[in-house]
Amino acid sequence: MFKALSLGRQLWQEGEHNADKICGEMTALIQKEPLASIDYISIADADTLEELKEIGRQPALVSLAVRIGRTKLIDNITLG
Repeated sequence: MFKALSLGRQLWQEGEHNADKICGEMTALIQKEPLASIDYISIADADTLEELKEIGRQPALVSLAVRIGRTKLIDNITLG
């Protein structure tokens, strides 16, 4: 999960602002793990928690929940 969140941050720092593209790259990375099952990946406005299509100047919250076997892991980072 940390790798996926780090990838999301890296893509954003490199200039990617399309939330769907970032989520897609994070999803592809997680799916390489045979035991991982994604519950959700979200990129939302950090204040309102509204899902974003584009990451603008407002801080964005990138959060995810992934199951590894029977264990559910939840983590997040803030961009901006």
